[in-house]
Amino acid sequence: NFIIYIAILLIFIYYYIILYIMSKNKIIRDPIYKDVLIDSSEIDIIDSPEVQRLRNIKQTGLTCMVYPSANHTRFEHSIGTMHIAGEIFKRFDGIDSNLIRIAGLLHDIGHPPFSHTLEVNGYNHEYYTKKKIKKMNFENYTPNEIINVLSSKSIEGMLLSGDIDADRIDYLMRDSYHTGVAYGSIDYNRLIGSMTIYKDKNNSNENNKLAILEKGKIAVESLLIARYQMYPTVYMHPTSRISETMLKQATIEALYDRLFKIDDLSTMDDIDLISIIRNHGEEESNKLIKMIDKRQLFKNISTLKYRELLPIERWRLINLSDYNIRKLEGELLDKFDIKIFLDIPAYPKINEHNIKIVINDKIYRLDSISPLANSLKLAYINSWDVRVYASPKMNGEINKITDKDIGEINKYIFEFIENKTKHGEIYHIIEENEKIRGKGNLINIIKEKGLSEKDVIEELQKLIFCGLINETVEKIGGIYRYDYSINDNPNNINNLKY
Repeated sequence: NFIIYIAILLIFIYYYIILYIMSKNKIIRDPIYKDVLIDSSEIDIIDSPEVQRLRNIKQTGLTCMVYPSANHTRFEHSIGTMHIAGEIFKRFDGIDSNLIRIAGLLHDIGHPPFSHTLEVNGYNHEYYTKKKIKKMNFENYTPNEIINVLSSKSIEGMLLSGDIDADRIDYLMRDSYHTGVAYGSIDYNRLIGSMTIYKDKNNSNENNKLAILEKGKIAVESLLIARYQMYPTVYMHPTSRISETMLKQATIEALYDRLFKIDDLSTMDDIDLISIIRNHGEEESNKLIKMIDKRQLFKNISTLKYRELLPIERWRLINLSDYNIRKLEGELLDKFDIKIFLDIPAYPKINEHNIKIVINDKIYRLDSISPLANSLKLAYINSWDVRVYASPKMNGEINKITDKDIGEINKYIFEFIENKTKHGEIYHIIEENEKIRGKGNLINIIKEKGLSEKDVIEELQKLIFCGLINETVEKIGGIYRYDYSINDNPNNINNLKY
């Protein structure tokens, strides 16, 4: 009888503990992952003003102008990133998955209204994310611990923002679901189940790195296909681009008119921004918002395609500052009496192709063993273009733009950008050395010259994307070496090695 009594008592204690835990936790019903379990410490963070603000920030800018159901927000994306980050780190021992989940939840709190669309005049959402985290209080961690995860080049940082990460997995599936397109399908369970960690045997100082087991190669390729298909269909849809360019211009006008300051974008949401601009009826920004409201959109009069531009022209365009773009648009208005906007998207960073695949205990770069990945990389690059938009009306009259006008406008644009931007320091360093073998050697030269490694690496990526610099990959033993040289024939648009 005593044993039975003890057994019943233990059962009651067990169920009491379960009920207590469940009372402290919540379940969020998500259309992608179904039930997402949230613990009490995470609930407090979700309820904070910094995260709740994301409920009113659209995930995909003005994509809803094309796909009416694309009204999902940074809030549910942050929940999804937290969930995926937690699922990934279940695979690895010795990593604080709770810390990773919180970092995933907070990774986007610095976004401005309408997300990436309004990263104007130097606004950087990562900077404001860290700035906000520093002012927050957490139950089990310090702000610096969370910031270190978001900034880290360790495996934790890589799996939140790396070649294949929780952020990318969630936004591709979520954006596909809410736009209704059929391109964002990813076998994320297979992908997560294939992740592994390896250490460079030839470099004892090297951090642990992420790789995918051979069984996950198809799942990685499906992610590449999804991103490539989503890029022109959703993210670069012509109508979305025109609408977002008009919204961006309205915001820049509002900043120049001092309706708000650049720092204010980190505390405003979509509703705040539109309300402030709408309440200033005489301003140019207000006119642009009203045009968007009525769907009186600018017209695409010219498209400068990647393969039609010379490498130096691509370089000059992607490095054109917001100030110079505004100046050029002002000069075009004065010369042609037409309001014209330039749409120069960020160059595509194709990090997924660098992912390593483990086959028979040997490490391979994905694009060295996957013809599909290699083809998609070039197709992705070639889909980039610059567009020129003109107002449908000026002074109440319909704009009648002839082919001759368009030719003159394009000519003026190319004359304006000529000599605006030089090749940059990295180009001259590589030119002086003819060929630099290994990214490590390049970084050492950079440091000797007192240059910032982060800024230089970004400049290098731009040079490679534009076709001014060749990056070649040499497999030496179990590692890959990245070599850099000047493109000897930059005028040949078919000579791209990326």
